[in-house]
Amino acid sequence: MLFSAIYPLLLIVSLIHQNYFRVLVVLRRRPKLLMKARVRPTTHYVRVCRLIRLFDLYSLNMMSSYLSALCALRLFEKTRPLPYKPAEMMLLRQCQQENFSWRQTFVKMFIYPQSAQQAEKILLLHGWDGRSIMLRHLAQRLQAKGYSVFVPDLPAHGVSPGKGVSFYDLSRAVIDIERQYGPFSVVVGHSSGGLVGCMAALQGLLFKRMILISSPCSFGEVLDNYVLNNKLPRNIATSMKKLYQLRYGVHPDKIGPELIAKIKQPVLILHDKGDVSIDLEEAMVLNCALDKSKLIVTEGKGHNGALRDPTVFNRISRFLDNTAQEDYFAMVDPALCLRSRFRIGIKRTKR
Repeated sequence: MLFSAIYPLLLIVSLIHQNYFRVLVVLRRRPKLLMKARVRPTTHYVRVCRLIRLFDLYSLNMMSSYLSALCALRLFEKTRPLPYKPAEMMLLRQCQQENFSWRQTFVKMFIYPQSAQQAEKILLLHGWDGRSIMLRHLAQRLQAKGYSVFVPDLPAHGVSPGKGVSFYDLSRAVIDIERQYGPFSVVVGHSSGGLVGCMAALQGLLFKRMILISSPCSFGEVLDNYVLNNKLPRNIATSMKKLYQLRYGVHPDKIGPELIAKIKQPVLILHDKGDVSIDLEEAMVLNCALDKSKLIVTEGKGHNGALRDPTVFNRISRFLDNTAQEDYFAMVDPALCLRSRFRIGIKRTKR
């Protein structure tokens, strides 16, 4: 479409832009740090790229709602994998780092270990476009409390290879991680990682308790909000959901409070009043739906602040007391039996 045709021209313009920066540095009109700038259309001409893609989607939608939905779905599932900077890798040196083989590729696993083999295990799941480094403070505090903590860069995120992934496949990845490294006493999900954890829980994930931090309550609403926020044609959301149902056998609108309510383990829900990414109302809906849940509303933390806040960790710590005496529980809900699109090979190799 138009974006593919114009992108080479935008790339040429971005290279000229980058060389212009270098000239300014040579003339000492800009700091040397600007030499490291890597100018690319998708990072420096975001508005232009977005407008061209919108034009493509609206044009496709006039011809075929199916084609426009395919294009929108590809954009929705596209991630921004970010390599770790040397300073970030220094912070992660205390971790064991392993490559977990998954679907002809691998998932990068960061492990905060305990010397005792019988130590309880906790799995931390980051959100969309997130990375394990975002959960470092929480992982370190949990490790100090005596837990072995496992924090993956989920498929197509961080340094785990891939350019895109669906929520359905992320939930399957979580189950495969549990089979390899688990069982986990506690599953902690931040943002969309909480929704992925719930989807995995309904497909047989074994655990004792769950913590949801700033998490959405419905995958169908996630899709609706994506279409609304990006000003896409409204009917694209319906077509995208039909495509998901054809691929995986489960309609996104079914993955919501009514289905999540079938989780029987205790759940702690943490959400901030000022969260602009996911509204507090979604946490309240989850709290009403779940039988054994507790909602804690924070203030002034935003969407990510709770991951670093000592007060929030103290509440999490109290919630985790006595998990050693509890039994693991898993359930498989027929309403969320996904069709597998790939053959999965599971193997662990150390780097």
